[in-house]
Amino acid sequence: MIGDTEKIMDKQPIYSIVDLETTGTSVKNGDRIIQIGCVLISNNKIVNQFNTSINPQKSIPPIIEQLTGISSDDVKNAPYFDDVAGTLFSLLSGTIFVAHNVSFDFPFLNAEFERAGYPSLEIPAIDTVTLSQILFPTAPGFRLRDLTSYLTIKHDAPHSADSDAEATGQLLIHLLQRIQQLPTLTLQTLVKLNLGLPFDTNEVFKSELANREKSNFKLPNNLYIKNNLVLTRTKKVVRNGNLKKKKYPNSKQSKEKLFGGKLIYRGGQAKMMNMIYNNFVHEESHNILIEAGTGIGKTLGYMLPLAYLSYPNDKIIVSTATNIQQRQMADIAVTQLNSILPFKISSVVLKGNSHYVDITRFYRSLSAMGESTPIQLLKARILIWLLETNTGDLDELNLVNYNSTYFNEIRHQGIDGLDKDSVFYNDDFLVRRQKAMLDADVIITNHSYLAQHAEELGTNLNTPYLVVDEAQHLSENILRQSRHEIDFQSFSTILNILRGLVNDGHDRNLASIFTDLPNGDYYIRAIRNDLMSLSDSVKQFEQVLYRGFMLNVVADEAHSIIEQPIDSRQLKQLLNPEDKLVKNYTKIVGDLNEHFVALDNLFTRSAERWMISDRFLMGQFESQLSSISNIHERLLEFIEILTNQTSSSVFWLTIHQSMDQSSMRLSGGLLTTNQFLSKNVYPYFKKPIFTGATLFSSSRSQFIYDQLDINYKDTKIKRIESPFDFAKHSKMYIAKDAPEISNQHYQEYLDYLCNTIYQLTKDNSRQTMVLFNSLLTIEQVYSKLRGTDLFAGREILAQGITGNRDKLLKQFSNSSNAILLGASSFWEGIDLPNEQLELLIVTRLPFDFPDAIVTRAENEWLQKNGKNPFYNSSLPKATLRLRQGIGRLIRTEDDRGVAVILDKRLVDRRYGQTILKTFPQNMPIEALTTEDLLTKSAKFFKHNQ
Repeated sequence: MIGDTEKIMDKQPIYSIVDLETTGTSVKNGDRIIQIGCVLISNNKIVNQFNTSINPQKSIPPIIEQLTGISSDDVKNAPYFDDVAGTLFSLLSGTIFVAHNVSFDFPFLNAEFERAGYPSLEIPAIDTVTLSQILFPTAPGFRLRDLTSYLTIKHDAPHSADSDAEATGQLLIHLLQRIQQLPTLTLQTLVKLNLGLPFDTNEVFKSELANREKSNFKLPNNLYIKNNLVLTRTKKVVRNGNLKKKKYPNSKQSKEKLFGGKLIYRGGQAKMMNMIYNNFVHEESHNILIEAGTGIGKTLGYMLPLAYLSYPNDKIIVSTATNIQQRQMADIAVTQLNSILPFKISSVVLKGNSHYVDITRFYRSLSAMGESTPIQLLKARILIWLLETNTGDLDELNLVNYNSTYFNEIRHQGIDGLDKDSVFYNDDFLVRRQKAMLDADVIITNHSYLAQHAEELGTNLNTPYLVVDEAQHLSENILRQSRHEIDFQSFSTILNILRGLVNDGHDRNLASIFTDLPNGDYYIRAIRNDLMSLSDSVKQFEQVLYRGFMLNVVADEAHSIIEQPIDSRQLKQLLNPEDKLVKNYTKIVGDLNEHFVALDNLFTRSAERWMISDRFLMGQFESQLSSISNIHERLLEFIEILTNQTSSSVFWLTIHQSMDQSSMRLSGGLLTTNQFLSKNVYPYFKKPIFTGATLFSSSRSQFIYDQLDINYKDTKIKRIESPFDFAKHSKMYIAKDAPEISNQHYQEYLDYLCNTIYQLTKDNSRQTMVLFNSLLTIEQVYSKLRGTDLFAGREILAQGITGNRDKLLKQFSNSSNAILLGASSFWEGIDLPNEQLELLIVTRLPFDFPDAIVTRAENEWLQKNGKNPFYNSSLPKATLRLRQGIGRLIRTEDDRGVAVILDKRLVDRRYGQTILKTFPQNMPIEALTTEDLLTKSAKFFKHNQ
């Protein structure tokens, strides 16, 4: 700890908010300061400022110049650091140093002071990054620009030291005000967590807690205390007194009157509304299939008529493809509707159990000692989030990664596993959600949840209306849900963790806490034996699978992972429920669960003797045991698929190149939904409405009807073109001289890709996305681009190299000149309006990889059923994927952009014309040489500055 931290407890401390711009990140390697910004704040007001450029006595690297806008010429006449060191040292002395990433600015500045002959500053230092992570847990990001946008703080010049310092000062004021609003109990828990925050940042919480001893803090009405945890009260749905049916605004005039200037009347949207309303007011309704182009406003297009149809007694289920779309619908669409409707509607979002925090598990985790700093920080963040959230949906935290062990320990395992006598039972978020669902008018879910809970939703909600938004993804979501993986290495790791919790050892574990309880030792020994037997059983499974399917496989040095398809009939014999190996495995899992239930009952009966840390140990064991149960459920699902749908299933084994059998993974599932939707989903709802921006792969294709498992004759169809002016705002250029891809000329193809991407991006700073079909190609192209000067002026993001999808999307959307190289998951479900995306490069038509195990199996199944794999599957899928990819470019009426396709098959193959006909009629499409394509792209951007 540095300096006199009691100053933080001072009633009116002076905070010095400092931001440095430097030539690099390492002062040891000779990097120097090029700009200093400093703002002094006292009593929540700026009382002084100090800003200056600094001559670093060395050249400024191009990437720093690009980032900061500061060139070597700009600072050649600026003072040296030594010239201003005395003034700055005096200014900062006696203050509390604050920076956004204090672990960089404070040591860097002190090193410069020492170099100039001054001592290090011995003053308290606090960090606004980690404070923001704790106090603003749902912020979309924690870069300064993210937070200033989130808090609507003026920040005119990011990466300019004076602007950054002033913005950080305003951020600090928000942070200090938020700390003063925290309940005393929450502050006490934060301090007990002993957070390893940078320098003296922890002292901010201790200071506020000390101040509470001198004043009374009144808990706000929206909060309440339960078992030493402060939670937010559930918002109650209040119904209007008048619950009579309202007249639907059928005409243009009545709609405009309803909108009242708050919403714009759109002809295409109005047609969609009336089609839906009229379908359900007649005696015999039909399925509805509406392709609504971008900009139609399709969400309001179906929500408004359904609101009138359902009010006041019916419910609406809306299913969409992603969790992000669920949140957008709840936040935006329902809010828009309530601003214009003559009655109010409420909504609730339904997701799988694992998306929600289990309050009991989280409470237990607070007592666990010795956790890493990131986990303690996460606990603090969740603690503050519980003061705000009404849902308990962990996605609200906007984290990039939810795969840590800690999340597995606090995730919800489902409402059936809750103890009704638990002190937190009525506060549990799934219990709250169950009540909210019965009160809500609109239930917003996702395709996976819909498929799993259709009967429950339809029965409990009395045959509600059903909208399937982004309907093109419904079938693939169900197939993905049916496909599972049993990772034997992970299985062994879980077993080892469980054994560590019950084996005798020096650390406190379950074995030590149950030693002196009647039957406690017996159940611990029984669980130990079960775990040993289960470990042996898993190894037997590995051996049987290896000998049956992998023994004669030859290792391929070119690939680190080997995939081997499995004959479903052979696997069915091996996984026969009556087989000795399967029966023995099933019995062991049953015994293990039975013995743990007995141990848990013993634990519950002796509740008064346990410390919170003991409860956390039980929670850890239960969490890992649930992972075993999940693996067991996957195995049972495999057996069910093999028993009932052997011919329409696909299974395969993967193994490391070393052929180590412990690295094996068994994967598989369904190839086709095979009437699943028509039998298990649709019967529980009124006739469904299917919609999306890209549903049809051609004017005559049967593909979407097959995918949705609906009858063409019982379906009303409408295609509504996008209202955007594609002719004025966009161009699509196809490289008619792009090389063919072959093994013999693959390097030439890579060279062509790299050179074309380089030429398209080197002289413009437009946000660019490059779509690939393969992560391997991304890796190869990224490697080649590193050999160019493109990295000097552009931020280049690459899937699988610089981050995962969510992290890259966040970085890309917050950038102004980035190039993003992305594969399959970037083709769809991304919204990048305005200048967030202006140049889209498609490296290759997005056909499925023909040699992939699932693709080969699907093609064989189609052939057996008398269908052409290319025209009935490959081409429609590629067409829809390409339409979705191109659809990323123009998202609003003000967007401008160019799509470049580096695959000549779009113009020299007959099916290319079929694909091109699916694009907006007014989108200009030209087939050009690569040279002309480069010229015309540059010309377009020149005219659209």
